[in-house]
This record gives sequence, C-alpha cells and structure tokens, in this order.
Amino acid sequence: MAEKMVLSTSLLIAYENMAFDARQYQKKYKRLMKTLSLPYKTNKRQLIEAKSQGLNDVTYNRLMPQLQHQSNRDDSLEMLAMNTSLKIILTEDKAAKLPYVFYRSSFLSNELSISLKADDSRTDLVKYLQILCASATKITICDNYFAQGWDNTQSLFRFILPRHKLQIEYVETPRVITVTKNSAKMSERFMHSICKEWSICESTKYKGSHDRYLLIESPQGNIEVMLSSGFDHIWKSRPKEITCVIREA
Repeated sequence: MAEKMVLSTSLLIAYENMAFDARQYQKKYKRLMKTLSLPYKTNKRQLIEAKSQGLNDVTYNRLMPQLQHQSNRDDSLEMLAMNTSLKIILTEDKAAKLPYVFYRSSFLSNELSISLKADDSRTDLVKYLQILCASATKITICDNYFAQGWDNTQSLFRFILPRHKLQIEYVETPRVITVTKNSAKMSERFMHSICKEWSICESTKYKGSHDRYLLIESPQGNIEVMLSSGFDHIWKSRPKEITCVIREA
C-alpha cells in the first residue's frame, strides 16, 4: 500500500509515543487522528531526528532496520512527500504553506480544500499542482470552457505538467454549448510542441458533467482535483474566487 502523507517530526513523535506516554500526547494525538491518513511515510534521516527529540526506543528500533538501506533514506521531508499519494506534510505550523498543511486546519482525512479569493495569489496552488502532477502517467481534464479560456488554460500544459511520457485525456465540450470546443485546442500538434512524449485523446469519464476536474494518475495513487470555477481562474489576470477540493480517487 502506498503511503499517504508525511508527518512533521513533532507529529511523528506524538503519534508513535502515544502508546508509551498517553498523558503527554493524548490531546495532540486525538486531533492528529482527525487528519492523518495511514500509512505515513518516513525515512532514516527523520527517524534519527525524531530519536534526538524524544521518540521512544521501541519505535526507533522497530523502524530503523526497515529504513536505513532505502534509497530515500537521506531525503528531506519535501522530497519524501513527493512519493506519497497526497503529497502533503502535516505540521504544527499554523502559517504553513503547501505542501505543508496545518494539522488542525479544515483538512479532513483524504480530502484537502483550498479556497482563494479573487485577489489571493495562486502561486502556492500552482506549485502544489506541479507536485501532484510530477510523477503522473495519465491525466484527465474536464472543463466545458477549457478551450474557450485557452489564453489562460494552456498554462496547465506549459507550467504544470511534467516533461515525460504522459497520456492526456480530455472531455469534449457538449454541442449544446456554443463556445470553442476543447478538441479545437487540445491537439496532438500542440502537445508535441511542448513534449514529444505526450499523447492526447478524448475521454468519456466525466462526460455530461458541469463541474471541472483534473484527475491525476500516478504510481503513488490517483488524485482528483475538483475546481469550483474554471481552470482559467487559476491564471486569469482578473479571476473569480476559486475553491479546489483535492482528494484520493
């Protein structure tokens, strides 16, 4: 089973030490369990840090033999999170920015909601989408107005998607909607102008849906991003407010 997320070192200690010192860790543990998706991912580097900060010997001795020879044993938490399905790091930092998520925030289990006002920066959202897509093997795009807002939405391909072999699928705009059809813009010629290893075809997965989706499939698991406004409001110069709900698919 692929690991879901990474814990900051202090939260890892709280989770693992609960069984040995319930009085000290119970309050933090109970709140953490509302947001934690198991299994979490760690490595040798973090385990050594956790031991120096109070991780119990039983957990250290149990986990270290499994971790000390892994290829990611010396990776940072950010690099470690790249190989989890949700690609986030739960933290006690209230001012956390993606991929860090405050563990007492509205994030619940396998779902993360990001709400941005019209004048809020989209920088952190764009960076997180880049992280989510970094190891993707297939993506599916559903937005009836994707091609209509092409001046903005083509940024998904230019700045988000990885430059490796990738199957790209899109849902065609229904005939009853009198706007530029998605097939008019999302062509093989355009895709190959960015990356020769990309392929493009039509999908029926979200056919008939009025909502906007980005389905990301990767070896670590599948993630579905649902957008309350169109994709163009990520890059538009004068956007509307936007909410992105990110969950395991």
